[in-house]
Amino acid sequence: MNEPSLINHRPFDGVVQLTINRPFAMNAVTVELADALADALRDAASDATVRAIVLTGAGERAFSSGYDIKEMSGMDADAMLLATIHRCPVIRAIARHPKPVIAAMNGLAHGVGALYAMAADIRIACHEVSFRVAAALHGAAEGAWQLPHIVGAARAKEILLTGRVVGAEEALAIGLYHEVVPREALLQTALEKARQIAAMPPIGTQWVKRLIDEGIGHSLDDQFHAEQLALATVMRPLGGRETFDTFLSKRRD
Repeated sequence: MNEPSLINHRPFDGVVQLTINRPFAMNAVTVELADALADALRDAASDATVRAIVLTGAGERAFSSGYDIKEMSGMDADAMLLATIHRCPVIRAIARHPKPVIAAMNGLAHGVGALYAMAADIRIACHEVSFRVAAALHGAAEGAWQLPHIVGAARAKEILLTGRVVGAEEALAIGLYHEVVPREALLQTALEKARQIAAMPPIGTQWVKRLIDEGIGHSLDDQFHAEQLALATVMRPLGGRETFDTFLSKRRD
């Protein structure tokens, strides 16, 4: 029996780990795998018990090497266009997911692997990771809506226009990665970060993500008013004693 191309399991309460499971193909993404990932993200979004997601790849060579070239080699121009239209919404589904997403980058992240990683809220990599968006080499453009918000417009242009490889240490220095850790500590580090997030009240973590994402490009006044409105309505606080009961009980002890 063939193993599934996407493994979905829960290492902790509140945490879902999604593992791209095609190590024999450098975790290249097929149309079927993209569908499975879309379904898993949709399920996690509607499941109130899920509070954080970790996305990683199987094996030690690749987070994902990109879309599956062998699959694409059999497509004509129309089929390629349809496949692109079909697969690309998964990237947005990661970026716009209501629950925080952590990318645990265990190997090279090229093509759509890089796009998936950029769509995550937090990126943790091991030292062996290489990052590359080479779409410009093929007369295409990818990552232009993502990378500038992470590393700044000027640096994003240089990386995307040259299609060059970005090593782990450079990626950390420019803010593309949040942490770079030894390979053996990668998954544990990502899962512990997810566990910490999952331990928080979910309404707060989800609104932090939403307010930051939706505030990009708006004035400080607009961002301030959006936050205040959310605090006064959907996050309307309880009374002071209910809100700080745990803290007050420790003080009494």
